[in-house]
Amino acid sequence: MSEKGSDSQQEPCSLLPLTILLNSLKIFPRNLQLFSLIFAFTAFPLSLLLFSLSVSSHPIKSEIFHLEALALNIQIRVQATNIRAESHDRHALALLRLRALYFLPCYVLSLLAAITAVSSTVVACSGKRPTVGVAVATTKLTWLRAVVTTICLYVVTTMYVLLSRNLTAFVSEPGLRLVFLLLGASLEVYLMAVTSLALVVSVVEERFGLEAMRVGSELMKGRRVCGWVLSGLFVMVSGVISWELEGTMDVQDLLNVGSRERVVWLWVRMGLICLFGWVVVWSYVVAAVFYCECRRRQPIKEGSDNVF
Repeated sequence: MSEKGSDSQQEPCSLLPLTILLNSLKIFPRNLQLFSLIFAFTAFPLSLLLFSLSVSSHPIKSEIFHLEALALNIQIRVQATNIRAESHDRHALALLRLRALYFLPCYVLSLLAAITAVSSTVVACSGKRPTVGVAVATTKLTWLRAVVTTICLYVVTTMYVLLSRNLTAFVSEPGLRLVFLLLGASLEVYLMAVTSLALVVSVVEERFGLEAMRVGSELMKGRRVCGWVLSGLFVMVSGVISWELEGTMDVQDLLNVGSRERVVWLWVRMGLICLFGWVVVWSYVVAAVFYCECRRRQPIKEGSDNVF
């Protein structure tokens, strides 16, 4: 353990993100059956639900954008106010109800994917072979801690986003506003790295909530840039896939094209849904590998509680 720790400390920081990504990819072929089950029963249904939500909310969002654009072009203030009120009362509330309908199943699937993928990866990193039984047992032991942690992380992230947007709104200079936006986005990506590590901590160790976030932040000492790079990479990849999933073709337009175009559209979307689900699992595996790398430099003290 000490030799591995010294090797990781001597490794150039610029190469560490690439090393972690490569090490995470090595875990899949060695445990293909287990991670295929995790993908099939958690990540793929989650990706399918998110795509269904995107398709279902597309007409509502299009109508909201249309009404907002119409309100901006109307000179009469009363009419513009009425249009915005209609957009908020009817369409925005409908969009909120639709998202609330999807929230619980998406949250449960995401939580299960996180716990099973993280626990299996940590076992694999320790040199043992993860099994379905270990993943199920870990889920039973840690789901409550993970729920508490995710709630705390959501509150912290939401507070940061609201604070960042409010501060940016006070900046009138375009150039300075752009600087604030870039700085806020960079800090948000770093916060995502900390929250990802905190979720791993809540699964692997007997810690939860803000305590897990504190431990995750401490573990990143000396590896903060690496965590930021890994987090930014998955934000970018998932964003590109989500953008491609929405596409430029409205679902209603499928009624006006031939059967061949419909089949191609469906196959492309199904491929993107599978790709997004795999990226979800991979992101949890990378977070767990990153945790193991950080723990080699900062081992758990003797006597501390640890699931594994």
